[in-house]
Amino acid sequence: MTPEQITLVQSSFERAGPELPALATRFYQELFARDPDLRALFTTDMALQKVRFAEKLTEIVRAFPRLDELLAHTRALGARHVSYGVRVADYQTVGDALVAALAAILGDS
Repeated sequence: MTPEQITLVQSSFERAGPELPALATRFYQELFARDPDLRALFTTDMALQKVRFAEKLTEIVRAFPRLDELLAHTRALGARHVSYGVRVADYQTVGDALVAALAAILGDS
């Protein structure tokens, strides 16, 4: 990512900051609407899951300027998710759901 792209992602995320709980809720709505079978992978309380999602997303966005840290973090996160039953194909669905949730929360900004 270029420095400009990093700045754009981080500034967009900062605008979403006050809406992180709504973003997490919208993300899971989008995710399960796109692939209802993924719901079975989530065995913890969804309120707690939404908090964890918001925390991880924050960590990832903050790590963008430090590529090595970001890659190590996301590799470990991905490896952990394999044990939950996540398949490679699920990442496209997750990405699409995240973009849709961000668009819904941030609107034109």
